[in-house]
Amino acid sequence: MQRKWCVIGAGPSGLTALKNLLQAGIPAECLEREDDIGGNWYYGSAASSVFDSTRLISSKSLTEYTDFPMPRDWPAYPDHRQCLTYLRRYAAHFGLRDAIRTHATVEQIEPAAGGSGWIVNVAGRAPTHYAGVVIANGHNRAPRWPDIPGTFTGPFLHACQYKSPMLPVPLAGKRVLVIGAGNSGCDITVEASHHAAFTAHSTRRGYFFVPRFILGRPADLRNERLLKMQAPLWLRRLISLRAIDRAIGLPWKHGLPRPDHRLWETHPIINEDLGHRIDSGAIQPCGDVARFDGEHVVFVDGRREPFDVVICATGYQTVLPFIDCRHLGGNAADAVPQLFLNLLHPTRDDISVVGLIQPDSGQWGLTDLQSRLVAALAAATQRAPHAAAWLYAQRQRPARGGAIRYVDSPRHRLEVEHFAYRKELERLIRGMMKRVALPTTFQTALRDREKGRR
Repeated sequence: MQRKWCVIGAGPSGLTALKNLLQAGIPAECLEREDDIGGNWYYGSAASSVFDSTRLISSKSLTEYTDFPMPRDWPAYPDHRQCLTYLRRYAAHFGLRDAIRTHATVEQIEPAAGGSGWIVNVAGRAPTHYAGVVIANGHNRAPRWPDIPGTFTGPFLHACQYKSPMLPVPLAGKRVLVIGAGNSGCDITVEASHHAAFTAHSTRRGYFFVPRFILGRPADLRNERLLKMQAPLWLRRLISLRAIDRAIGLPWKHGLPRPDHRLWETHPIINEDLGHRIDSGAIQPCGDVARFDGEHVVFVDGRREPFDVVICATGYQTVLPFIDCRHLGGNAADAVPQLFLNLLHPTRDDISVVGLIQPDSGQWGLTDLQSRLVAALAAATQRAPHAAAWLYAQRQRPARGGAIRYVDSPRHRLEVEHFAYRKELERLIRGMMKRVALPTTFQTALRDREKGRR
């Protein structure tokens, strides 16, 4: 009897991995730690880092799965409740529920004896031998705390713990410091400024900010049009900077430091309100924190301020606690797997990590394409060894350098330029489809989506 594949995690990446394996004729089941699906978008669960006012920072058109559009009457940037509804509708539409095992905490994954498949150990259950494994546990679970000397004696939170201006700590009337200029950090800072008596925002460097809309249209769709027109990078930057300046003003016009990098060399920060709140005096920009001293915070410029609450929006560690990174092409000293396209094992065909990317636009459509490639490879190992050999050869080629060089920081280790990354995935999927016979439902979705984009 053909062994099943195992998908770990029933969030956005795990759901599409499961769907594509099943559509390719590969028996599979999904193991989910929580009591229901949704992953990070299951607000209130232990898996979720979103807060009550969270909404997408990429437009629904560039976020949705390739074969399951979001409702037309939804806003351009759906909130987390709509995102969870969408994911659950997706699971129902493709009949995934019966293949999902909830309350299944994976404790260890190790190669099966003889090098064929993997042994997955789940808490409270007997070990199971699977033909292959797709890891899709997400990378927004293990908070990265800032390395700052001293001790702060007040409430000290990470952004993943923040849920609203009332939870877990009421901010009304308090002096609040938010550390970190990512999307969560900026959103929390703006939200806190409407409730706190004083709100300060500490950043290590200057950043560019992009509004959600430019001339009434989602900003990422404006950029997408320039990419489709094959406009050179310098021209896209020039056009975008002018559009951003007209819409919300460039950072230094709000008294913020000039970025030490060019536009798009860091992960996009989507926020149209921060500059206005700074201009109104509701937010006080600050530099990096030098140390904590009881209820006081000392900044690198020597300023010393008292605070009641500190919120660290300093990102997350890439953590795969149930598998030795050496089984994913990495080494024991590095927690980030060394994978082809941050997806495929360099030599093995029976294990991959879906969703281990941070694109500069929406992610779910990209993870759908990742999963199509994984499913095609899984099918090829059974039915078309020459197709698997072709993809193996593709993995051995030197990585193609992108046009954008990202700032060297832990935050950007998973960063990909979505347009080029999507094109490469589509190229590889087409190559596999020429070499292995796959069910019609599997093949048509990609072709229909490509026609729709043209």
